[in-house]
Amino acid sequence: MASYDTGWEDELFQHPVGHTLHCGICLNVLKDPVSCRHNEHLFCRGCITIHLMNFQTCPSCMEPLTVESLRQAPRTVTNLLSELKIRCQFFDRGCGQFVELGDLERHVTDCGFAPAVCSNEGCQLEVNKQDLLHHETAVCELRRVKCHNCNEIRQEMDTVKVNLAAMNEKLKGVGEKMERNDRNQEKFKTEVVAKVELVQKQLNKQEESNRQLQADNVEMKRSLNEITKQLERMTQQTSHEVQAEEMKKDIAEGGMDREPKVVIAGGWNGRKYLNSVEMFSLVNASWAPLKSMKEGRSRQSSVVYNNQIFVMGGVGRGGTGIKSIEKLSLNAGQVDQSITWENVLAKLPAPLNGHCSVVYNGRLIMIGGCDGSKGAHSDSITEISLVSPYTSKLLATMPHARYLHGVAMFGDKILILGGKVSIFAYSKNLASVLLYDITKNECNELAALPYPVFDMATVKWGDDSVIIVGGVDSNEEPLNKVLLYNIKTQKRRMLPDMTYRRGGCVAAVVRDTVIVMGGRDERRKRLKSVECFRFDRSSWQELPEMQEERCSATAVVC
Repeated sequence: MASYDTGWEDELFQHPVGHTLHCGICLNVLKDPVSCRHNEHLFCRGCITIHLMNFQTCPSCMEPLTVESLRQAPRTVTNLLSELKIRCQFFDRGCGQFVELGDLERHVTDCGFAPAVCSNEGCQLEVNKQDLLHHETAVCELRRVKCHNCNEIRQEMDTVKVNLAAMNEKLKGVGEKMERNDRNQEKFKTEVVAKVELVQKQLNKQEESNRQLQADNVEMKRSLNEITKQLERMTQQTSHEVQAEEMKKDIAEGGMDREPKVVIAGGWNGRKYLNSVEMFSLVNASWAPLKSMKEGRSRQSSVVYNNQIFVMGGVGRGGTGIKSIEKLSLNAGQVDQSITWENVLAKLPAPLNGHCSVVYNGRLIMIGGCDGSKGAHSDSITEISLVSPYTSKLLATMPHARYLHGVAMFGDKILILGGKVSIFAYSKNLASVLLYDITKNECNELAALPYPVFDMATVKWGDDSVIIVGGVDSNEEPLNKVLLYNIKTQKRRMLPDMTYRRGGCVAAVVRDTVIVMGGRDERRKRLKSVECFRFDRSSWQELPEMQEERCSATAVVC
């Protein structure tokens, strides 16, 4: 099956890129741009090609369109794109250059930070191209090193060879005298050759001994590394087993009739929008698949209400926003792997993604997000009815439009944190914190976060605190920071950093354990990894990986 590239991600560019240079499907900066034939709506060639496999119309103006009738983008567009300064693809290896997009391919070919593999036998270490010669000749433990004794032997052998050559010259000059001494000459030659062969054997033996010593050292290091890894795995496994036994004991002694499970749904794996769903058991430290949703979704929200899991909105196929809502019914409060997802008759007031949602007294409340119908961020706090006649009502507006922010529910108040205020030319990360009072229908500013952040995970902790996990900073770099924010005192305290940097991760709290899943790291790689934090240990530990890589998914505890 053919592979089609989507656009460049905005965070790769040195300066914000205007919305006119963004693809109408993936919303990223145009890659290999083409346009529809009449209205010149711009798309990445890969994005529109995938779209036209299922539809025969332009997704913007809805006029008839096929792959054959696509046109090259106007020269002004391609010229503007070629002058944009983009980060070198080897920036994670140390290259800090921003180069014009038109020169990117040539720069990548010549970049000194490109990966190169050591040619020394048995090494295969990957280093930067500019460091390869120094590594191979001066640093690599497997490089061939001439020892002092070998040099002395070689010099002695070379001296013997020179003397032998000189002697042969003299033998040629004496003619008849040498004929009378043939036997002595032959004997002498034999002795010299024997000495040379002996010296050569000693040299070969010394070199073989050196090679064996090097091989033994390499094998010993590998064995030590493997033993260290096994010890780490055993320690981690023991920790998981102790934690699971403690939880089983708590359930038995505390009269708790079941173990809470974490359900994670949808997301983006770098190639497609996911509709797959997985369930995690902390007691068993295991993942199990559930029935897939009807639609692939990323940047959606979710809640648990009336013994059902609801998943709302998001971005789906073709990069378009979704208004629909799906639900998964629980069986006596527990997830049943045989139950399928159902469509809900209620719909969002607009195709939202990057929004947040909570349930209050049977009312679904949506906060902010990106309105796909307007191509802009939303400042709305809206109430939606999940029962007939499925009406929606605007409750309030926030001081800032917010996208990819975080929320936590405290009684009749909603805490709203961070986020991003724009998606195109003007972009700013927020550190501000709002407290929305549902009964008074008003927003109040609280003390700001110590750093601006968006696309993070937020979970409620106790009766008056929220934990902010990971996210993306003002330089578009994923974070491994973890912050505890108290809404009563408005004090902030940093917790130990996570093992991985995670932008677009999700989190859940099971009893006294904070579980963080997926996201994307500093190399823009989507993650399967899962880690957890307990305050009594004040450290992060890795848990079993999910079955799929996921970024911008949604998760609930039920």
